[in-house]
Amino acid sequence: MVGYRPVVLLLHLQPPLTPNLPRHGLIGDSGAMIRLRQEIQLGARLTTSVLLRGASGTGKELVARALHDASIRRDRPLVTVNMSAIPPTLAAAELFGARKGAFTGADRAKPGFFAAADGGTLFLDEIGDTHAVVRTSWRAHNLSIPPKPPL
Repeated sequence: MVGYRPVVLLLHLQPPLTPNLPRHGLIGDSGAMIRLRQEIQLGARLTTSVLLRGASGTGKELVARALHDASIRRDRPLVTVNMSAIPPTLAAAELFGARKGAFTGADRAKPGFFAAADGGTLFLDEIGDTHAVVRTSWRAHNLSIPPKPPL
């Protein structure tokens, strides 16, 4: 054949590019995955909040677990909360806790997710879908929810 050139790929002979980076349960050795593992190692050193952005189903919870496991907080709790599943009427009590009798059905004091994660990591999943009522309770506690990124 005129102009035909065979191509042989020997990818199976390529050693992993990051033997010294922990895998954190993440699969793959593409450039993007290597950068992700590097960023997890860097982010795990931080003592401030970390915002994980990505479409639903892209692995934000896996990255949150990896950040937690690589951090000094690894021996403390990791609490994961799906914000879109919390009814707006119970959001403040679920997040910040409630005293006995604070609302119908509160037969005992209940610590919130923030207290449960004290000293550890609190992963608030689907935070961009948080109801406006919940955002108001956040502002009352001097916290803010970042705006949902454009698609």
